[in-house]
Amino acid sequence: MKPILNTLRYTTGILMLGGALTLGLYGLSSINNLSFADEDDDDHERSNRYSETSEKSYDQEGSYKKERSSKNIEPTPTPGTTTADAAAYKAECGSCHVAYPAHFLPARSWHAIMTTLDDHYGDDATVSDTAQANILAYLSAHSASNHSRMMASIRDSVTPMRITELPYYKRKHREVPERLVQGNPEVRSFSQCDSCHKNAAKGKFDEDNVVIPGYGRWDD
Repeated sequence: MKPILNTLRYTTGILMLGGALTLGLYGLSSINNLSFADEDDDDHERSNRYSETSEKSYDQEGSYKKERSSKNIEPTPTPGTTTADAAAYKAECGSCHVAYPAHFLPARSWHAIMTTLDDHYGDDATVSDTAQANILAYLSAHSASNHSRMMASIRDSVTPMRITELPYYKRKHREVPERLVQGNPEVRSFSQCDSCHKNAAKGKFDEDNVVIPGYGRWDD
């Protein structure tokens, strides 16, 4: 009887030990699988974060490059507003007479004058097509507006061709005797502004600096 009981106890122990080992191995396997799954999730999450960060960095870099590129593009200047245009006007027109300020006449007047240079008040003042275009652009860009003092009493339908014919000009010079201008061999014409206005070349025509040749300082 005892041998049988011993055999049963031995068999039962073996089975219990085998079951315990099986459960232990299963537990370890489950833990490893969970660990690998967590690591995969972490790797996936890190990969997503890296991808998002890379896209943001790319967008920021792309935006920065676009912004920097746009800043490097110089705006195209308005025709007639550059120093080169002003210099061309003074060089061409100022070689024969004072370079009258553009705001003394409206754009329509300058257009009429610049497109008839072959008969420029009795003279041929023809210039190259490029110079003509640049000078006209300059004069038009700085011309008198319809609401300026120079354009007072001038209708839109009228195109004045001479500064000396403007009502504003006549009013400013009405007290100057003709003998001091047209009868003066050193002046000869009211159009010779720089004969009396010593700062005419600088565009300054204030009365404080008027000196009439052969007469002296003028003070009305």
